[in-house]
This record gives sequence, C-alpha cells and structure tokens, in this order.
Amino acid sequence: MTISFIIFLSLFIAPLGFFLNKNYKDKSFSTLLIIPSVWVSLELLRSIIFGGFPWLIAGHSQEGTIFNMIYPIAGSYFVSFLICTMSIGIALFFKSELCKANLKNIFILIIFFNILYFYNPTWSIDKKDSLKVSILQPNINAGIKYDNDKINFIKQKYLSLLSDNITNKTIILPETAIPIIYERDKNFYNSMLEFDDTNIISGIFHYEASQNKIYNSMLVLNKNEKFYNKRHLVPFGEYTPLKKFFSYIAKKLNIPMSNLSHGNLNQKPFLVNDITIHPLICYEVAYSSLIKMTRDHSIIINISNDSWFGNTFAPHQHLQIAQVRALETAHPIIRAANTGISAIIDKNGLILKEISLDTEGLISGEVYPSKGISPYMRFGDYPVLMLIFSIMLFYWKRYRKYE
Repeated sequence: MTISFIIFLSLFIAPLGFFLNKNYKDKSFSTLLIIPSVWVSLELLRSIIFGGFPWLIAGHSQEGTIFNMIYPIAGSYFVSFLICTMSIGIALFFKSELCKANLKNIFILIIFFNILYFYNPTWSIDKKDSLKVSILQPNINAGIKYDNDKINFIKQKYLSLLSDNITNKTIILPETAIPIIYERDKNFYNSMLEFDDTNIISGIFHYEASQNKIYNSMLVLNKNEKFYNKRHLVPFGEYTPLKKFFSYIAKKLNIPMSNLSHGNLNQKPFLVNDITIHPLICYEVAYSSLIKMTRDHSIIINISNDSWFGNTFAPHQHLQIAQVRALETAHPIIRAANTGISAIIDKNGLILKEISLDTEGLISGEVYPSKGISPYMRFGDYPVLMLIFSIMLFYWKRYRKYE
C-alpha cells in the first residue's frame, strides 16, 4: 500500500521529468520560467485532487534559509517556483548554454530576489502577556492505542505526565488522546480540571447525537466545552472516498474509527483567556487555506497522532510543515503529537522547545500570541497562480506564433 501511494504521488511529477530529458532542445530564458510554472502547477494539482496531499512540496524544504522572508509574502508554492528557477539557471550555466540575453534576465531576477530579501518587515505584533502552556506527549504505540484493554493504561500515562505540570493552566493533549468517544467518558477529562481557570485542549472522538455522526475533534474544556470538528479527513484512514469503488481497500486496511464525518468548513476559532485559537488537526496543518486569520491576538494549535508513520522521516517532515505555516502566518504554533514531535514554534518558524520522536514527556513554555495578517494570509495562492498561468499563456502564444 505504501509503495502504491509513493508511485501515485510521483505520477504527478514524472511526466515533467520525461519531457525534460537530454533531448529537450529549448535552452532559452523561457525555459527558466515555464518549467517552474509547470512544476508548481503539478504541486498544486497534487494538493487538491482526490482530497489532496500537499506533502514533500519543494517549497517546504527551504524553512530556515534565506527564503524565510518569502513565506509570509507569497507562500511555499512561490518558494517552490524560485527554487526551480534557480536550479534550472544553475544547470544551464554549467552547461554553458546561457546566452548574454539570458544572463541579463537572470541578473534582473537576482536583483528582484535581493529586494525581497532586504524588504523584511514585521508582519505581526506580539501580545505583552503570554499564554503559559504544557504539552503532553504520551508516546503510545499505534499497536496498543486502539486496544480496549489498554484504555486505563493510556489514561494513567496522561495522569502521570500531568502530575509533573506544576503551574501552567492550559494543558494540551494530542489528537484522539483517549481512543473512545468523548461523550461516553467525560469524567476522565473533567478530572483534569483542578482549578476553575484550567483549560484542557485535547483531541477526541466526538459524537453529535442530533446528526448521528462521529467526528475527529478538538475539545476545549474549562467551565464550558467547545468543539472543533476536523474538516480535512485522511482518505482511507478516516473515511472512504467513493465507497462503491474503494470499499474493498477500506476493509483490507481495517483501520479503527475510519468512518468519520467531515466537519463544517466554516467553523469559528476558539477563545481561550481572551486569545484566539486557530485549531488544526493532524495534516490539516499542510493546508494554509484552512487558517482564517483574524485581527486579534491569536495562536495556532496543531494536534496530531503520527504514530502511524513509525520511525521514518514523516514526523520530521510534518514538523517542518508546521514551521512553514508559522512563517506564512507570522503566528506561533503549538504542536502536540502522540509519539512526537511535539513542539512550541515561534512566528519566525524557530522551534523554542520540543520533545523528540518516540519519547514520553511534557514541555512547558510561554507562547506570545501575535496580531496581524501577512500578505500571504490576505491573498493566499492567487498571486502565484496568476504568475504561473500568465507565464504559461505567454509561452503558448509565443510558440504558437512560430508554428
């Protein structure tokens, strides 16, 4: 199944590589722009079709580099465009196939890039008062998480970790912390509310009786209880797309709680201690369009269960995606993951504190909510879409003229 998934993802980019083999004759400046445009179009297509999977986007790889100032302006797809443009320029340079006109155009691009680099304003303002949080990482193996005989063992893990939390009143648990429906076991969560001003933020399975639906949700529990229902579910993991055709695959995978419902697309953010919380569950953090920034002080909370990935690169890639979202939004992100990697990420994409992969633990820290809307959060991917389609249109018209 894993190999099939890898092949499926590679099918989007493979055709581009096929056409750009050694027999490709066009070495003009147009090549520097049309190929990145096609590349980004394919990344966007892969992020949308069949629910989308915006993983291993080229632009995500540049977090922590000079491209950091680009993310809040134009987003990760524009970074992908720049990477491809620069890579092709370097390749053509070493092949000595760049004419003087191309060098002139590349010089213009370098000047443009430097303008962006030095134009590095502050897109958000931090609140003076911080939100003090504790993140719990229980490190529960996927093999035992859905074993009913282990429920009490899992609960004790959380309570043991919680005993190490001394002062912080906002406690964050990972996605589906207890793998049973919340409405059947509210007492466990209520037992964590030691004080009136305690906030428990946890992943749960939430049953909506009026709709007879089960959701993968985030719970904010204090004097009241509020729910956010996951909007972007994982195909075959949380629901079966086109059941008539793919029901056999779902039965073969036999994943627990894999018949969940999609949450409403227009859900309001939470309010905790006068701070707006933008909730994201699991790989929803890969979709910047799900974050609707407001004009008040806010933070992003991402809860996840990456135990399915095992000891692979995927949990590290997931963390890197969260860092890119912090850069794009110019807002801090709190990340709580079952087996890791849990972290506190500042608005510049820097990891302030983290718990390593496959490690049980707790981290406490202060997060300063930010206020402001970056250009990317204001305009989204529309500017890069206009850019690549304009380039494609120009390229098509140019070559049609010479037919």
